[in-house]
Amino acid sequence: MAIPTRNILSLCAGVGGLELGILLALHCRGEAGRGICYVEREAAAAASLVASMEAGWFHPAPVWSDLATFDGRPW
Repeated sequence: MAIPTRNILSLCAGVGGLELGILLALHCRGEAGRGICYVEREAAAAASLVASMEAGWFHPAPVWSDLATFDGRPW
């Protein structure tokens, strides 16, 4: 049986703490989550997101740097 997977689109993501909490909560419910895109303008926080992806904490996904120009409709 396949595990249900929820897609997560994160606005003002910071370093991804809220997303990690969501992933853990989904895991406790027997579900999975996958970050599909992150929007974060602060360079240090975006770099931390990328490092977390490289370390395997988050699935690889784009990191968008400008919320004003981000169009979430395709996601």
